[in-house]
Amino acid sequence: MKKLSFLVGLFVFVVLFSLAVSAQVSSFSLQPFLSGLSSPLLITNAKDGTKRLFVVQQGGIIKVVQPGSTVPTDFLNISSKVVAGGEQGLLGLTFHPQFSTNGYFFVNYTRFGDGATVIARYKTIDASDALGDPNSERILLVIPQPFSNHNGGMIEFGPDGNLYIGMGDGGAANDPGNRAQNINELLGKFLRITPDVSGNNTALAYTVPADNPYVGVDGADEIYAIGFRNPFRWSFDRGGTRQLWAGDVGQGLLEEVDIVTKGGNYGWRIMEGTQCTPGVNPNCTPPPGHIPPVFEYFNANSPRCSVTGGYVYRGTRGTLPLGAYIYGDYCTGEILMWNNNQQILLQDTTRNIPSFGEDEDGELYVVGLGGTVDKIVNTSLRAKANADFDGDGKTDISVFRPSDGVWYILNSSNNSIRNQQFGANGDIPAPEDYDGDNITDIGVFRPSNGTWYFIKSRDNTFSGVPFGQSGDIPVAGDYDGDQKADFVVFRPSDGVWYRLNSSDNVFSAVKFGANDDKPVAGDYDGDGKYDVAVWRPSDGIWYRLNSSDGSFAAVHFGANGDVPTPGDFDGDLKIDQAVFRPSDGIWYILRSTSGTFQGTQFGASTDVPVVGDYDGDGKDDIAVFRPSNGTWYVLQSASGFTGALFGQNGDLPAPAYDKP
Repeated sequence: MKKLSFLVGLFVFVVLFSLAVSAQVSSFSLQPFLSGLSSPLLITNAKDGTKRLFVVQQGGIIKVVQPGSTVPTDFLNISSKVVAGGEQGLLGLTFHPQFSTNGYFFVNYTRFGDGATVIARYKTIDASDALGDPNSERILLVIPQPFSNHNGGMIEFGPDGNLYIGMGDGGAANDPGNRAQNINELLGKFLRITPDVSGNNTALAYTVPADNPYVGVDGADEIYAIGFRNPFRWSFDRGGTRQLWAGDVGQGLLEEVDIVTKGGNYGWRIMEGTQCTPGVNPNCTPPPGHIPPVFEYFNANSPRCSVTGGYVYRGTRGTLPLGAYIYGDYCTGEILMWNNNQQILLQDTTRNIPSFGEDEDGELYVVGLGGTVDKIVNTSLRAKANADFDGDGKTDISVFRPSDGVWYILNSSNNSIRNQQFGANGDIPAPEDYDGDNITDIGVFRPSNGTWYFIKSRDNTFSGVPFGQSGDIPVAGDYDGDQKADFVVFRPSDGVWYRLNSSDNVFSAVKFGANDDKPVAGDYDGDGKYDVAVWRPSDGIWYRLNSSDGSFAAVHFGANGDVPTPGDFDGDLKIDQAVFRPSDGIWYILRSTSGTFQGTQFGASTDVPVVGDYDGDGKDDIAVFRPSNGTWYVLQSASGFTGALFGQNGDLPAPAYDKP
């Protein structure tokens, strides 16, 4: 949040931490997720397996977003209790570790009337946990606020099951009441308590962990750590040693990020980061036991003004380096990464950023106070084109010739032609990224012995894996989210999908589909994992089993005689339902982003659809291979029509087998 004052002047300083700001990371991108919100301050999840996301609005309303949806609905409205504006409002939300069974969740808000901080417990209306009950409030703590700013706001359950509360110093400049260093006050501290969830409202609202550092000291039982100015946004690392990373908003000199430990003193008001506070600490003596920040950055003479603490990235999609800390500056809208002791600029936005957020898969989101939420995505993953044998993010024109068992590949990176003897007549092409290097590997499935053969592009080694039998349809893809293709077959005779995970070699079998169904597996729900899916020609319906939450979906799109051609045609990281109709040469596409329908005339009745991202813009292109003349016709989403003569009658085009 914006601070009240700034120091003016030039500062000569020695950089105590490596703060080199690099150029923007080219693979980083923001994907619009929500818009039209009213002063959103936080997005979080309930850790209950539902994959729902919850948005805290400053005015006192919590919204909920169901998986696969971008339309939020009300979860709780306590706006009548809340004073909102500036640094006041509904500021924090967290869910009890047993929320799925007890329905308890907790909020931090600024109380209407006196501006005090209230930490309160609420409960959902029924066992479905679909709505919060505004009449179920039980107040745990009320902390008077001497000023309207520096209220802190974040609350979260730690790995020990206790509730942590970040409190600002009470406001104004230079902490005039010296509250952050006074252990007889709760302001300027991290607090730790154990809320009551017994259901007995005559019991104590909370107890204090016996190992809190000041248990028994008057007014200090709840204190976990001291010396903070305004730890507005902070989080626990969901991996590693589960450390608590906190962004503590500075005054007019430095913004700092701390790793908070029990009993620690983080310096304010005596220290601002690693520097002595002017006018407060003329002797420049740190307080006893002072713990300096992990890193800091200057806001003096800079548009930067207020650190927004974020999250250590532990997501399943490989969007960012594992273990990197993602944070930002509220005023500049910069999104930054601390990794390998370097501060790296990911993107400079026009947003005021009050918060980041994390979903159940560990993927991260950016909240804009103006009403938006964006998801952080990796454009290199979005550009992971099918049949990309040279790793340039573009689909290569390529064929497997059964008559001689040779693969012919026209590399899009340099227009060179690669010939590779691999496979035999009767093999089914199965090119996929089996080694996780973002390059498609040449591969085949041999029905005669139920074996997969492939060459790893990473080191050119050959492998063979027995998995399947004659009559199976190979449907390799990344079903477990480890960025490597899993060995998967669909068996029409029994309608069962058999899968061998690349991540842990675990075998699974799922009955889904019927004889004559066409497998159309792909990531339809955008969670980075393939969903089991089939298209049924007899009724033109797409049936799928979402990997994100196990839910079932059925969409009528297409007619008997159509060829299913799924792909990400709108670049939103979700597969769109699409068909090519040979009878009229028209492509019909149902876009997942907007739900809009599109028909495009492109191709002839004997053409083979070869969907792929040929121009590398992160969107799949409409394309066909015409066996009669060995020509490829491509309608590029970025640059229009192109064609190439490559192949002959009888060839099997690789992009048709390596999809979506």
